[in-house]
Amino acid sequence: MIGKQGLVTVGFVSHHVEALPFIRKQMERHETLVLEEPSAPGFPGMLNGHLSVDDYLLEIDSEFPRFDRLMCGLLMEFHGMGRRIIQVEPYLERLIEIHERFADGKTVADVMASDSLRNVYRAERAATGALIAYYSKSVSASFSEVVEAVKTFARVDAGRLALRDRLRARAIASAANAGESILVEAGYIHYSLYRHLLNQMGVSWKVRVIFLLEPVIRELNGKRRNFGPGDILTLRYALNRQPSQALADLLAARSLIFIKLIETEELLPGASLAPHAEDEIRVSRIVDQLSFDDCEKLFNTIRLFKRDFATQTVEDYVASKTEMT
Repeated sequence: MIGKQGLVTVGFVSHHVEALPFIRKQMERHETLVLEEPSAPGFPGMLNGHLSVDDYLLEIDSEFPRFDRLMCGLLMEFHGMGRRIIQVEPYLERLIEIHERFADGKTVADVMASDSLRNVYRAERAATGALIAYYSKSVSASFSEVVEAVKTFARVDAGRLALRDRLRARAIASAANAGESILVEAGYIHYSLYRHLLNQMGVSWKVRVIFLLEPVIRELNGKRRNFGPGDILTLRYALNRQPSQALADLLAARSLIFIKLIETEELLPGASLAPHAEDEIRVSRIVDQLSFDDCEKLFNTIRLFKRDFATQTVEDYVASKTEMT
């Protein structure tokens, strides 16, 4: 007798409060939810109500406290309805183990001797080094040097992402129950996870992709993926779609302006139902109008500006450029 085909839905989503209604809708349609986070000791207790949400958030050092607090309430609700909810992020778990080993006085040689930790250590060290190099150059180096630093980090980060997604796909395949429906939470940058799951799950599973915020992004006339230029560059490297030098330079240059304009604080739905998505679309529309030379002129002006001043400067520049044409 042939068993029922299982379903894996890779739901690409951001950790913003505006995403919660869309996460809920997909949770209603799946039996298992796979969270994009390392396993935490207090997680089962939080789900069962034996550990308060506030104490749990202190344990995990929440990066998005408003989102995480509301998400915990959602998880508790669906756990009570019988949904299976698991945390699967082996790369981050191994990274935590590396940090714990160093805290216990272990050496790099000790970490490199571990088959499970070696590749994670190498990937993280390379990415951290490239990021530090970018930060150091972004303050005072020439524009061309900063662009090269962005491209270097994107290439190195792509390697780290590939390893992280490969490890996660294997772990998800191992945790799957035959014939069930699984919603896999994933950040937009982890598109290669879909490819790895296709390889790992086998013919008894259907693997599909959805962008949870696509309906609202479509209403805002944005692109369903809503990627910034830096993410586009990184994804091209991660998916082995090597950009030309001109395109890589342009994406890196635009990313330098994009990160100066994008809102980084947690925003709550209000007048806008999706303030982060709306902000990302607005900024993308601005930087998509900029040439490499435009980015160089603007970066040299705004590199030390705060977001509000940088935004006004870039908007004025784009407006004057439009008037001239």
